[in-house]
Amino acid sequence: MERLSYSAHLSRKNSAINSKAKLSGVAKHNLRKYHSNDYDKENIVILWGTDKLVQDVKKVYMEQFSEAVEEYNKKQTREERKIHDYFEKTAKSNKDMAVELIFQIGDKEFWDKNPDKRRRMDLAFKEILELLQKFSSNLVVANAVIHYDEASPHMHVVAVPVAGGFKKGMSKQVSKRKVCTKEFLEEVLQGKIRECVDNRIFVWLGEFLKSKQTGRNNDLSVVEYKVKKENEKYEKLLEDKKQVNREIGQKIFENQMAEQKLENTYKKIDEVEALENWGETELNKFEKMIFRGPEEPKGLMSAKAYREKVVMPFLGKVYDIFKKVVDFTKKCFVELMDITEKNDKISELNKKLKQQNSNLIKTINKQEEEITNLYYTKEKLEYFKRFLQKETYDNIIRMGDEQDRKSGRIR
Repeated sequence: MERLSYSAHLSRKNSAINSKAKLSGVAKHNLRKYHSNDYDKENIVILWGTDKLVQDVKKVYMEQFSEAVEEYNKKQTREERKIHDYFEKTAKSNKDMAVELIFQIGDKEFWDKNPDKRRRMDLAFKEILELLQKFSSNLVVANAVIHYDEASPHMHVVAVPVAGGFKKGMSKQVSKRKVCTKEFLEEVLQGKIRECVDNRIFVWLGEFLKSKQTGRNNDLSVVEYKVKKENEKYEKLLEDKKQVNREIGQKIFENQMAEQKLENTYKKIDEVEALENWGETELNKFEKMIFRGPEEPKGLMSAKAYREKVVMPFLGKVYDIFKKVVDFTKKCFVELMDITEKNDKISELNKKLKQQNSNLIKTINKQEEEITNLYYTKEKLEYFKRFLQKETYDNIIRMGDEQDRKSGRIR
């Protein structure tokens, strides 16, 4: 008869819940608050709390700390020292505002062979949760959920570590350091709860528990290959996002250059309008000269003298103005054609840039959503990896690569 592994792990370092963003990430993962082909929210069971994990944690804060907050505020003479929302205050302090525990019995190989026994874990995890609440009353459970949609059934428990006896600040505070001690890990998680599991596992599954290992906890042998792949996808999405941001920066620069060209075009139009005004002035002068004609002969002026001294200079002036008007007309036509061509090009460029910017923004929004969905999975990979022997982890990776080759994803 096969002996089964038991594992119980506590969030720390990269998986620590020390901000509202981290807590929201835990909620999304635990309660499947996102779209994924790999997970199915129909195959999770909520044992404690609701499908609104963040609200469950806030409720614990209200129940556990309201009196302590009121007591603390009464002692304060300055309004700015009073605490109006202890949950928000803790969220901004970078302290562990909650902790997560993951319980698991059996490895992937066992559950692949015994899929009919999976739902028996409802009772098993319910009893484990009751044991946790019994042996660690200062770890107040806010939410507990079983995942059946992964390789091995396991339970996520989100709890608030509540400690008292503080002389500075509130008398009762959130404190992972005081509650989740080394003694708690050894005497409760790997001690009393493990002993109870050892006594009850035959009733639950008709199996026996493996002997307790010394040193690192190597019981956890279920790290789904898909988690590794999602971690790689997460890293790639981050790099893609950087590339998209670079492209947006380039498009913004191009757009600014196009706007500058458009501004230069407007200046050119102003110049043409000024030229047009000048042309109108010259035309008016031309019209007046033609209308008046040459001056009348003065005194007894001969026809030759009149022609040389009056008519010919008059015709010369008319010719000069006429030539200016013709040159002006040619220049206006050339400028108009040039401006029209440039304006059409700039308008088309602006249209393309706006479409490209719109597409890039849509791409970023989609990647942001995928990154958010994969963020917590990445942390879980790093968290689980610490408890695997290198040989076991490498075997899992090789197994996954082999599956990819068979399916044609790796050539």
